[in-house]
Amino acid sequence: MAVRYPRLDAIFSDHTATAAPARRTAVPAPQPVIAARQPVISADAGLVVDSEQRTVTVDGQHLDLPYLEFELLAHLVGNPLRVHSRRQLMETVWGRPDTGDTRTIATHIARLRRKLGPGHREAIATVRQIGYKYDPRLVRAA
Repeated sequence: MAVRYPRLDAIFSDHTATAAPARRTAVPAPQPVIAARQPVISADAGLVVDSEQRTVTVDGQHLDLPYLEFELLAHLVGNPLRVHSRRQLMETVWGRPDTGDTRTIATHIARLRRKLGPGHREAIATVRQIGYKYDPRLVRAA
């Protein structure tokens, strides 16, 4: 048998005893807003992002990425040539509002560039004072 306790808001409120306490509903925690994307994104001949298997292949080699780096790369590659502001990236990939800390995004971009290797790192281009974009035309032939 469950023990029920009176609601504290009903005990300490200014309402009369006949008034029913206001019903509160739980607000769900914010979730990252990841746009629906195709299961396999092939940005160019050397880079394949599979969002169903959560794998990245660069020039035939499997690339092991942590969760946020994978989401960031999949978001950029899924929207090629589109400039993404730092605020947009923070809200869509991280799922939280931008707090002005641009080092978080810059650090993840630097790690992605390093892991993609010399042939593909220039494809993630910095747009000064705005953000980043993925441009498959900037991939160097190996």
